[in-house]
Amino acid sequence: MAHAIRKRTTRQLTAVYEALQGDHSHPSAEEIHRRVQKTSPRVSLGTIYRNLQRLTEEGKIRTVRLGECSARYDPTLEDHDHFICQRCGRVDDIWLKRDRRVNFAPLVSKGFTVLDHSLEIHGLCPQCKQRRPSQWHSSPTRQVNRH
Repeated sequence: MAHAIRKRTTRQLTAVYEALQGDHSHPSAEEIHRRVQKTSPRVSLGTIYRNLQRLTEEGKIRTVRLGECSARYDPTLEDHDHFICQRCGRVDDIWLKRDRRVNFAPLVSKGFTVLDHSLEIHGLCPQCKQRRPSQWHSSPTRQVNRH
């Protein structure tokens, strides 16, 4: 008879989870690592990544993928979408009507099973829109969005 493996809650898991609570800035693993290090200086970045993966698998947080190798973490579990600034990397939650119609028939006819979908809107945040192009940096820098 197979027994379910119960993973115990560690201090590091709790610290990672608490570092995200109430934060709408969609921090990266590196940002969360810096936060957790304030109370647990010896925690490794690998431990942070493992705990973020576990929290995502357990449905306690969401992973927001920005491109091929950039992930941010979101404590908001309700259905919502994201606005992503192409200049500074800022990510904002947006709450659009969820009853919008999307035709998944072409995917289903090819054998795909759609489990969920989300919308990413790319553009310029109000601060970047006000800057002249000469003030834009070539690589996005992280800007924290406080609601």
